[in-house]
Amino acid sequence: MKKILVVEDDLNLGTALVGFLEMQKYEVYYVSNGDEAIAEFQQFSPDLVTLDVMLNCSIDGFEIARKIRKFSDVPIIFTTSRDGNEDYEIGFGIENSDYVRKPYRLVELMLRINKMVEAEMTSAAAANDNQFRIGRFKFFPDEQSLKFDKGDIHLNHLDSVVLALLCRNKGNFMSREEIIKIVWQVEETSSKEAALYNSISRLKKYLYNDDQVVIENKIRLGIRLRDYEEGEKRD
Repeated sequence: MKKILVVEDDLNLGTALVGFLEMQKYEVYYVSNGDEAIAEFQQFSPDLVTLDVMLNCSIDGFEIARKIRKFSDVPIIFTTSRDGNEDYEIGFGIENSDYVRKPYRLVELMLRINKMVEAEMTSAAAANDNQFRIGRFKFFPDEQSLKFDKGDIHLNHLDSVVLALLCRNKGNFMSREEIIKIVWQVEETSSKEAALYNSISRLKKYLYNDDQVVIENKIRLGIRLRDYEEGEKRD
């Protein structure tokens, strides 16, 4: 689950935004006092920050962003009712940022958040997708192969894409709908459920003899790849 830090001194707006983002399955931490934003950022380690520019504190949102940039390139979305050209230049001059004017619709901000989070995931995946360690296996997505001391297993394209997605989210449950939307790039997911089920079944079979990892497929929780705990039973 991706984490978002909301820095907003308008309590009504901040509370509404937190509730809305939690409904979208984000983990959200809310800070109303800008002076506490840096400390809370370092403790919470968010994947994205929504940052009010005109905060009722000793520094404004732009200065908080500059401080964050000294140790993190996490995406930042500035929110403000100010519309001067200078503010736009400052906001967009801070790397990996976006700018939303108040009043905004919650759905508009959510779409911008989703876009930046997905872009970060794509960038991280591109940097780390050359190889994954899965228990005793080495997984090479580009080659669509699982390498093991007992021999190599060649995966079809679908299984390779699904396994790479599970590797990038190892330890976290992903809903079937989420996986289908990412893998097949579709909004209507029911027609792909059987294909996903078959892919997961094949992957579980490939990894079955490795006592270090397991793929869980839970009806209510979703699907995840995780480390196998000694003594537990296989599905």
